Amino acid sequence: MSKLDKIISNINNAMNALPQRIATLAVNFSKERFVKKDWHDTHSEPWAKTRKKKGSTLVASGRLKKSIRKIKITPTSVTIGTDVPYAEIHNEGGNISGTETVKSHTRKAHKVKGYKRKAFTFTTKNRTINVPSKRIKAHTVGESQVKSFTRRYNRHFKARRFIGKSAELERQVEELIKQELNKAITGQ
Repeated sequence: MSKLDKIISNINNAMNALPQRIATLAVNFSKERFVKKDWHDTHSEPWAKTRKKKGSTLVASGRLKKSIRKIKITPTSVTIGTDVPYAEIHNEGGNISGTETVKSHTRKAHKVKGYKRKAFTFTTKNRTINVPSKRIKAHTVGESQVKSFTRRYNRHFKARRFIGKSAELERQVEELIKQELNKAITGQ
């Protein structure tokens, strides 16, 4: 096998492997957005802050980030995506409204007359009500049954892009292609 035949064979092998490598790069780029909390197109655009005190923006259970995967790979194109139903509204932003049904459930009382759920002694200084001092134990704080009901909602979501076309991703893909072709030509 001549040197030229070996280079051509290496280039063919690299070209066959590139779509899979590009798809992996694109998936990792999208998942990296959850770590950096920004969208990187021509420059970095930080995500809007969330009102939550704990946790990370867009990461409650990790389902959305974990769901990003390779959808379709052909020799000329790569498609990545997610099957999570709320992905689009988080990525693009917007409003959703409708009606939801809340199932009947039991609600545990976290407070009784201003006291937190812990053991305490209840007394009153109001002389018109004659209530003797009573020791309330932490486990006796009440609960109530809530009937099933419907409620309307109108929610606004700020766009926090994590997937889509990006100049930075295209630059990384071009760099990967150059590296792989260079390796194929030099035989490394």
